[in-house]
Amino acid sequence: MELKTLRTALAASLLAITAGYATQASAAIFTFTEYGGFTADVPASIATYSNQVSTSSPPNTAGGGTDAAPNAVYSTMSWVTNQSPQSSLVLSTVTGPAALPFAVWTTISTLTHNNLIIPSATNWGPQDIWGRFILTDSDGASTVRLDSDEPITITLFTETQNEAPCPAPNPNGSTCDDNFTYTLAGLNSLLFTANNGTNWIADFRLNALPGTTVIGDTVYTAEARSSSLNVQVRVSQIPEPATLALMGVGLLGLGLSRRRQLKG
Repeated sequence: MELKTLRTALAASLLAITAGYATQASAAIFTFTEYGGFTADVPASIATYSNQVSTSSPPNTAGGGTDAAPNAVYSTMSWVTNQSPQSSLVLSTVTGPAALPFAVWTTISTLTHNNLIIPSATNWGPQDIWGRFILTDSDGASTVRLDSDEPITITLFTETQNEAPCPAPNPNGSTCDDNFTYTLAGLNSLLFTANNGTNWIADFRLNALPGTTVIGDTVYTAEARSSSLNVQVRVSQIPEPATLALMGVGLLGLGLSRRRQLKG
């Protein structure tokens, strides 16, 4: 009877701790905006850029990142200038503001490759894809808590010859998958503090849609179709050391009471 009472008390204490933690997290009300585009990095003999992002928009000013976004970015880049329509990359972003739920992967931008069969193989790079991510906490006064502009860099883009046998790997099974390698700097996790003083982390990832496969630092897109890749963010609260310690004690107590019950 005493063991049952102890387990009940420990379980109630642990529930109270985790409930308080959830209540503390829910006090934050996050929204976000994302702006971005391509810089004119690839020579004009290979690529063209169109649909310039407005010069009054945030990607044209430096945010809180380590790099200062350039003055001219474009939502579309195309290549192989002797063909129309051309193969192209198109970046669309959530210019919101949009709600940002806790612990849920949320799409902030989408990169679409309109992959056409071209007359000959083509390689190009490097190419910066800029994004400026702005997170606002509306708990109380609306305050920007995170403002970062960082590029994801395509180091080398390969348009294949489209003649079998295709070079391995060819994960999408087309004839033949194009591919590009990219740097991870623009996907680094970021720490920030909410209006209520709690600490949070924003994690970023690439989410491949049908026709796109990510293997390591290389993206493969199927030939003769449009394939997309989402950039996503997930925000999670970082527990305070005291909360972690209390949760650990509660779990330890439950474990000990269980062991005593088994021995009895």
